[in-house]
Amino acid sequence: MQNCNRGTTLLALFLFLATANSVFALPRFAILEGEQCINCHINPTGGELRSPEEASDFMNSHLSFVQDHGGGFNFDPHLGEDILIGGDVRFQYLYDGQMKKTTFQSMEGAIYSAIHLYTSTRLYVKYDFVNSAYEAYGLYNFNQDNSYVKVGAFSPSYGIRLDDHTAYTRGGNFGLLQGIPLLGLIFSPDYRDLGVELGSKFGRLFVTADLTNGNGLANYDFNSRKALIGRAEYMTHGFLNLVIGASGYFSGGTKMWGAHAGIGIGKRLSILGEFDWARSLPTVLPVNSLSNASFVELSYYFARGLFGVARFDYFKQYPGGPTYYRYILGADVYPIPHIDLIPQVRFNTTNVVGAPQPVEALIQSHVYF
Repeated sequence: MQNCNRGTTLLALFLFLATANSVFALPRFAILEGEQCINCHINPTGGELRSPEEASDFMNSHLSFVQDHGGGFNFDPHLGEDILIGGDVRFQYLYDGQMKKTTFQSMEGAIYSAIHLYTSTRLYVKYDFVNSAYEAYGLYNFNQDNSYVKVGAFSPSYGIRLDDHTAYTRGGNFGLLQGIPLLGLIFSPDYRDLGVELGSKFGRLFVTADLTNGNGLANYDFNSRKALIGRAEYMTHGFLNLVIGASGYFSGGTKMWGAHAGIGIGKRLSILGEFDWARSLPTVLPVNSLSNASFVELSYYFARGLFGVARFDYFKQYPGGPTYYRYILGADVYPIPHIDLIPQVRFNTTNVVGAPQPVEALIQSHVYF
């Protein structure tokens, strides 16, 4: 009862913070605008380094509570005509309701660069100092920039690329939260694989195919099989923006299948969801067990610089394994350009008898360019 009262108090506090104020690598922004990630990011599958023109237009129209009436400072991410830089820094203050303790946590400190080498060729490099993670690949665009080939080390295209790595459809919890084990798919913040990716747009349909080592932890991996990864997504554009897609990942005994969908209504309300089936996940025992991971996210654009966000996460292990649920309520607040404040409260539950069911609360700061 005491934990319930504490959770209610925290929820009220964070809702107050969110409503006291009247995107970028976020999938909900894509569905609100009816545009695929390739239209706003240097990386065709989304996330990380942003296209300066498209991203600036969206930031100026949606992502700053303080409006620039002209004559203000305008950041230019170009280092000369052929070099583009960007970055993301995430830092948070976290409360664990089970242990009744708090901590500061550095989540991301990434720098990106894209060097224009030739007419349609770029060298892309990312390094995350916090997670000691990197990506480095060559990117060649063709077919009037509607198609590309990517060669090097990168995060393969699978599912919805949420910015929250703790979602069970991405990398899940690190097992640091009291009572919640390491659960989720394989796409942790430091995950990247080595190989080649092909992608192409056919009108409103975007299709990718990857051939990689299938080992996100090694710089090379001699084996008799490679990972085959595919993703297809179709999106409409209008007052109702609809998206539907499917993904597959096959690497030895590890197999994943996923479906995702979403709807954006009137550039204010978005609903996104993903459901995945998985066999033989590296973090789940016994080796050949089956798992389900899913989420549903609802967001609403209240006013310039303020989004309300709610999400439900789910993970279940078969046969007869435990089920874990997480309910998240919070907001994205953009007080000034390039600053995002994210207050959240998270309720964790499980069907495991006697297991802890902690309440988390956090305030995350995100600086991006």
